[in-house]
Amino acid sequence: MTLEKPEKSRSKKILLASLDIFINLVVIIVLVLVIQRWIIAPFDVSGASMCDTLNQIDGKCADLKGEKIIINEAIYMFNDPERGDIVVFKVPETEDTYYIKRIIGLPGDTIEIKEGEIFITTAGTKKSIKIKENYLNSTNRDNTQVSFSGLSVFEVPEEHYFVMGDNRGSSADSRSCFNKYPELDCKKHPEKAFIERSAIRGKTWLIWWPLKNMRSLDKTTYPELE
Repeated sequence: MTLEKPEKSRSKKILLASLDIFINLVVIIVLVLVIQRWIIAPFDVSGASMCDTLNQIDGKCADLKGEKIIINEAIYMFNDPERGDIVVFKVPETEDTYYIKRIIGLPGDTIEIKEGEIFITTAGTKKSIKIKENYLNSTNRDNTQVSFSGLSVFEVPEEHYFVMGDNRGSSADSRSCFNKYPELDCKKHPEKAFIERSAIRGKTWLIWWPLKNMRSLDKTTYPELE
């Protein structure tokens, strides 16, 4: 029979405990990184382009940073983006900036802005149908204007999407090719009006801050197009 010295035994226990803590920390860090990169991620919503759906705090639209959201990054690994989804994405001209907008046009659709209303001819059909946008407030509903470029008809390419903010009067989106000065560029390059599927980071899933505003977003449907 052999006996370990008390000091050696204690050192061994401390070493094993430290190793256990280290392994657990590594696992937690890896899980956090995996979750944030491929499953969910937090974002701050900045600006007024999605009011009243997002950034409406105490009855007012936050012009700067307002609500905090969590996006589902995994959903588009298995499903295509759907009309009505509120998505976070980047455009080539602003690689350091994320946008958050609502998908209005799917690949193959033709979008027409006419007298403030949105008409869609879905892929494979010839009938132009006005969509009902009940998520817009009274100021924005049936009041979607064309940008300074004058473009009012958009044909969505394959693997691309047409998006707009819910606060139509304060949103740089597909109508202006995400450009503050669309008259200089958008009309010459209307292809910049669309976002690529690969540029979409994820779908808005949960608003978690301020806590009194915590909520999930309802699925948006357009029965008139079905």
